[in-house]
Amino acid sequence: MNKTVFITGTSTGFGKLTAITLSKAGYTVIAGMRGISGKNETVAKELGALPNIEVVEIDVTNDSSVTDAFEKVLQKYGKIDVLVNNAAVSGFGLLEAYSLDRI
Repeated sequence: MNKTVFITGTSTGFGKLTAITLSKAGYTVIAGMRGISGKNETVAKELGALPNIEVVEIDVTNDSSVTDAFEKVLQKYGKIDVLVNNAAVSGFGLLEAYSLDRI
């Protein structure tokens, strides 16, 4: 039972912990984060050195970045069984009042 799990926002916190936990359980983990050759290079190398984890550049605020990341993963693995959409953006106010561009 080898499932492929794509997790966004794996540079810190819940996303990073989930990536590590699932990789130890034998899942193939795609650890998505932005800045893998910049501000998050250290954590990208740390996660990439673990068995069953592949780190992928993805910025969920950029449509072409999301498309590129998923195309790369689907080309290599053929499928994604589970998506953990952990990456977040912050703001203040009612979500219902946000425009699509702001979201």
